[in-house]
Amino acid sequence: MRRRLLNSMGYMHTANLQYKITQLGRTILPPNAHLLLYGSRARGDYHDGSDWDLLLLLPKDHITTDDFNQFAYPFIELGFDNGEYISPQLYTQQEWQTYSYTPFYHNVEQDKLQLL
Repeated sequence: MRRRLLNSMGYMHTANLQYKITQLGRTILPPNAHLLLYGSRARGDYHDGSDWDLLLLLPKDHITTDDFNQFAYPFIELGFDNGEYISPQLYTQQEWQTYSYTPFYHNVEQDKLQLL
């Protein structure tokens, strides 16, 4: 069960930013991309100052610098605009599957909230 913040204003801010993240993803990500929230924000055991860990999975063969600028950086800007730190990780969907043996992959898969 996910733990909620006792401070309702903090919970409202968190829910509002999660909504903004999802809306931004719908606006900028290509069709069939995936946007996942993982880590403490997804588990519900975050605290003031916890970052927002995002995994962006693109339906393409390889990631370029332009992909980072076009797809990941807008989430970082959204964080700045809202006084939060958003940390997007960017992979192709195929590339992400090659990490299935890593602890990072298993942690993300265990914690993830699929936003898109």
